[in-house]
Amino acid sequence: MTDYPLNKTPHIENLKELVNLRTAMPNEIAFMYKKKKEIVKVTAEQFKTDIQSFGAYLYGSGIKNSKVALIGENSYRWILSYFAVVNGGNIIVPIDKELSDEDIADLIKQSGANALIYADTYSDIAESHKDLKLFNMNDFDEYIAKGNELTANGNTDFIDYEIDNEKLCSIIYTSGTTGKPKGVMLSHKSFAADIISSCENVYIAGQSMLTLPLNHTFAFSTSVLSMLLKGVTISINSSLRTFKQDLKDFKPQNMFLVPLYVETMYKNIWTTAEEQGKDRLLKTMLKISNALRRVGIDIRRKVFKSVLDAFGGELDLIVSGGAPINEQYIKCFDELGITVLNGYGITECAPVVAVNRNKAPVKDSVGLVLSCNEIKEKDGEILVRGDNVMLGYYEDESATKDAFEDGWFKTGDLGYIENNHLFITGRKKNLIILSNGKNVSPEELEEKIQRIENVIEVLVYSENDIITAEIYAENTENIKEKINELNKTLPLYKQVQNIKFRDTEFNKTTTKKIKR
Repeated sequence: MTDYPLNKTPHIENLKELVNLRTAMPNEIAFMYKKKKEIVKVTAEQFKTDIQSFGAYLYGSGIKNSKVALIGENSYRWILSYFAVVNGGNIIVPIDKELSDEDIADLIKQSGANALIYADTYSDIAESHKDLKLFNMNDFDEYIAKGNELTANGNTDFIDYEIDNEKLCSIIYTSGTTGKPKGVMLSHKSFAADIISSCENVYIAGQSMLTLPLNHTFAFSTSVLSMLLKGVTISINSSLRTFKQDLKDFKPQNMFLVPLYVETMYKNIWTTAEEQGKDRLLKTMLKISNALRRVGIDIRRKVFKSVLDAFGGELDLIVSGGAPINEQYIKCFDELGITVLNGYGITECAPVVAVNRNKAPVKDSVGLVLSCNEIKEKDGEILVRGDNVMLGYYEDESATKDAFEDGWFKTGDLGYIENNHLFITGRKKNLIILSNGKNVSPEELEEKIQRIENVIEVLVYSENDIITAEIYAENTENIKEKINELNKTLPLYKQVQNIKFRDTEFNKTTTKKIKR
């Protein structure tokens, strides 16, 4: 592993330079993944060679100055495809595999893609797009062999291609909780600036495990691009079904996750402890460990070894993003010996805007503002300006114009800045405006209600000008009483006056955010 010290992150200007940087140590393992239960290891040099071979094959197939849609599960070949497309001057369009066939077809058409790279499990999608040039990931060995022949015969057009850092390289369709997806246009410069600044804020060491779907910018930028920049090995978890076993087999030291994963992992700890009759012992040991830490003695990694072994035994850092995370999970994992850092990003900013530092996280903050961007607050809304900000929305001048104000991107998120740390309080379009003129952030109330025992999910909204909390819970006992206690701490206009219980989870986006 090449370990770059904090604040001495290498400088790159595009993703081609990123690949070249990673091959400075050609024999190091860049990727690991499972194939028929065997772990396959890919060196940095092999990664670069594969990119060049597949890129040459794409060129030979007429894929130049083209838009290429990409769909499939997390895999080495998915990542390889992305680099082979953008490092040859083409534009990648990552497609969310969780969407309906109709929505997938709409996005491919909307993007103007003239080629599709797909995992074999999505052959039915390919069958309905025979008007495109199709590339099945199952045939990659053949593509790479033919690409090798082309380069061996002196065809080095792909290898010699010079990247325009400012040029569009990726169209990423947002999966917001409201409204129609918009195509966010990002350049090589956007990605390069964002990952450099992110790595300046967070110290990364040891092996990482890619878990979140790669079509989402948070997963691709943090779990792939940033890890390539830091020179760590990326192990690939291809499915939620294999998540627990992959943790044990790959033994990651760090991961980038959304809060739902963090919450599920924590609940699994206590479920397992209860099943083994060790929950009381665990609570006792936590009290003892916390008391010893207060006098400078840290025994967490030893005393909670059996708990940590369920995560592979090496995990000591989780960076959480994509949605707000409850502070209680940050505290609870810290007590077990795992640091959880809160971060904030948005697809339009490639995506990270702020992230906490390992040794100096600020409670309730989503982190220290990245050096590649500056932020300001206007009328409660957070605005961003910097090299990581998007070029605009694809073929949507009206939406692009509405998204910017004097060169500042309007995030739509409400918050404030204190000591260069960002605090998010809610979403502008979710803001409840009561008839008395008072504004209520539903996220503020949701975060408080979420802390109540047995509450799994909650959505706060206004119904007939009354603040309403709709709750999905394991057990509804005492929840109303707890909300009444909470109301006593709130101004009258913020108090929850109507409570509804539901029997099923809320509908969610593919990034596991509740659809409002």
